[in-house]
Amino acid sequence: MKAVDFFRKMNEVERCLHAAERKVELFKSLAEGGTLSLDGEMVSRSRNVHANEDAVIRLAEAKDGLRKLRDTYFSLVDMITDRMTRLEDPEDEKLLAYHYLEHTPLTSVALRMHRGKTWVYQRHGVALERLDTLLKDL
Repeated sequence: MKAVDFFRKMNEVERCLHAAERKVELFKSLAEGGTLSLDGEMVSRSRNVHANEDAVIRLAEAKDGLRKLRDTYFSLVDMITDRMTRLEDPEDEKLLAYHYLEHTPLTSVALRMHRGKTWVYQRHGVALERLDTLLKDL
């Protein structure tokens, strides 16, 4: 797998992760909005008690899905950071980490690394090629 494809996959999982987090928040608010705790006694504000039960069930399912996505995302981050630490030049690792893991534009990476834009754009291509060779076994 090429480095760019790997980073795209990570980005896709990250987008799904954010969507799953929003879904959990939605079901959490629905579940909390349907019940009211009164001295340990559960009281339903809704006439449809089953709707509240559905929200609680959906919340549990959404949390499970979120947990699975987080595990997937963290395993991808672990894999790529492991390979990136094997790069010969630590500046390649920094450049790729800033740009792909911290989502920093290359122009901002140049400022952060105290380098020119031309150097960063050229080095970005070189760093990706070097990372490609380390990712061939994936």
